[in-house]
Amino acid sequence: MEEFTLSSKSEGKYNEKGSIFSALAIPVSDVTEVKTNLHQLKEQFPDASHICYGYRIKERGRLDEFATDAGEPKGSSGLPILNVLKRNQIVDAVIFVVRYFGGSKLGIPGLINAYGTAAEGTIENAKVKKWVQLERISFIYNYDLQNKVDSILQKFRVNIIKSDFGESIQVELEIEVEKNEELSKELKEASNGTIRVIKAS
Repeated sequence: MEEFTLSSKSEGKYNEKGSIFSALAIPVSDVTEVKTNLHQLKEQFPDASHICYGYRIKERGRLDEFATDAGEPKGSSGLPILNVLKRNQIVDAVIFVVRYFGGSKLGIPGLINAYGTAAEGTIENAKVKKWVQLERISFIYNYDLQNKVDSILQKFRVNIIKSDFGESIQVELEIEVEKNEELSKELKEASNGTIRVIKAS
């Protein structure tokens, strides 16, 4: 079964009996990113009634799924959000739904519909792409190889995480697993064997 992920953030919204449900879908690669985004949302919406969310993250071949109701009745909010990701085969993504209470209780069926509809809106508005497994690698090289290395990295369309420029250049990046061996070979040939690619921890 093909899986997909988000190309960028997307939003959705749903209103019911005065309550406002604002949803935000964000591509993430680990739980730390989820927590960072949650912290930012809590700072951005300090007076929100609830911030519920669900995520699906693939890491080292294992699928991690999680949902939280964040104070809403059990099963009324986090699970409907998570189910939107599951139905659409979306991984490496989190959907947050920020609720502002409008004064009228919706009941559990109403909450399930509201949170699910808001979350679904983010996927309807999202740009999705086919998910491919990425691997994080790093290597060190001398400045005289910079043009050659830059050209190779552009060819493979890698995602550079960080670059450190000291006595030599150290790069950490993400690349599709199936392309890693070919990239390593080209870097080795271009550097006469001086570049050694290792898995980043």
